[in-house]
Amino acid sequence: MFTLAMAEDSHDDALRVKLLLDRCIDEGLSQKCLRSYENGRELLEHYTDDVDLVLLDIDMPVLDGLATAHAIRKLDTTVSICFMTNYGQLAPEGYAVDAMGFLIKPITYRSLYQMLKRAVERSARRRTHLIPVKQAKQTLFVDANEIAYVETERKKTVIHTTRGPLPCSESMKAIEEKLAGHSFFRIHNAYLVSLAHIQTITPTDALVSDQTLPVSKHRKQDFLAALTNYVGKTI
Repeated sequence: MFTLAMAEDSHDDALRVKLLLDRCIDEGLSQKCLRSYENGRELLEHYTDDVDLVLLDIDMPVLDGLATAHAIRKLDTTVSICFMTNYGQLAPEGYAVDAMGFLIKPITYRSLYQMLKRAVERSARRRTHLIPVKQAKQTLFVDANEIAYVETERKKTVIHTTRGPLPCSESMKAIEEKLAGHSFFRIHNAYLVSLAHIQTITPTDALVSDQTLPVSKHRKQDFLAALTNYVGKTI
């Protein structure tokens, strides 16, 4: 089931999207679930990790589309976001939140169909790599492919991603279990590294995403075997 979350304060515009969505399903796209909200704040209050595409009206009361998109990106770094707008000069703001694009009102069947088709394809790739991570009272969703390494120190865990460090409220062991099957290796009690992000190795260290991390002596042999096996599969 492909799930869309839409924030649109105009009843007429929301109804139009629902009718066009029904037509998209009738003409070949897979079954979909649409969750409709009247503003961005309401959408955020009900946001869950199974959302595949977020449709946001730009001009809304309470919390507008751009502010909502920035808040979503703090919860979910990879979900597809598309803006709905009467204006065509908002591209720079959209790039800031990695938006897929814009649907210009009145939204047409063709534009919605093409956007949905792209989002469905993107979601199929995204779902296999997304992991939930707890941060205080909220849950974030991180693409395993973007994680370079995980570090723990004094009972604090930090996930280092290509977008920057992400402190979390879970133990190293819990994160390691979630990343099982994603080509990660525990090179040290304090470090879990992505084999895909290893740049070089020395007798005592590994360079991961430009950071030099120590490799425990008793883990070195298994680490090299895991790295060799990973490289062999990717060649």
